[in-house]
Amino acid sequence: SIEGRISAMPKNKIIIAIYVDNQYGVLSRVTAMFTRRGYNIDSLTVGETESPEYSRITITLTAEKNDKDQVVSQLRKLYNVKKVVVLSTEDWLICTC
Repeated sequence: SIEGRISAMPKNKIIIAIYVDNQYGVLSRVTAMFTRRGYNIDSLTVGETESPEYSRITITLTAEKNDKDQVVSQLRKLYNVKKVVVLSTEDWLICTC
């Protein structure tokens, strides 16, 4: 059964939603920021928002609290980034299917 394979998200997992201009090259610039700073992206999802001029990039990574603050600060400095939201991990579940 799937109930046995669902667990709470580990404390050091961080989920960040990044709202960006929907233009070519923006995803490369955002992910390059993680590469330059040595962070490994665990998962990455990108899609157009209800407004076609913006996209939402959702990134999951493993990092410590002080790393999270640094990542958010660096993301906010990128020109095409319009909004950065750290999603709460208390309400998330992981399915190890």
